[in-house]
Amino acid sequence: MAPNKRGKVKGSSAASTDSSSPATTDFPSCIRFMPPSSVAITIHAKPGSKIATITDFNDEALVQIDAPAKDGEANAAPLDYISSVIGVKRRQVSIGSGSKSRDKVVVVEEVTLQHVYDALQKVSKCH
Repeated sequence: MAPNKRGKVKGSSAASTDSSSPATTDFPSCIRFMPPSSVAITIHAKPGSKIATITDFNDEALVQIDAPAKDGEANAAPLDYISSVIGVKRRQVSIGSGSKSRDKVVVVEEVTLQHVYDALQKVSKCH
């Protein structure tokens, strides 16, 4: 009898994970979970803006940066801005890839996907 109960329990938990899977598809493709507790954000940085803002938040987050594209300032500025928007310490935010490109992957550590989505949606000008 015990194996049957376990099978039923596993079956019900599998059904609950299946029902939670569509909830994760509600997030835009520019943010994704990275195990164990990080979130990757695909951004397109536009340096030279008057103020730092997020103007688009669909396939990739379009982040306008208030720093020139020289001496690494266009790499540090989006990290500072994203850390302040999400509300995490600056050391929790790093560039995963694209340090020499305008298309970057920013990794935020020790944060949930829902928290990042809510924070970016709040400051985005496209909603």
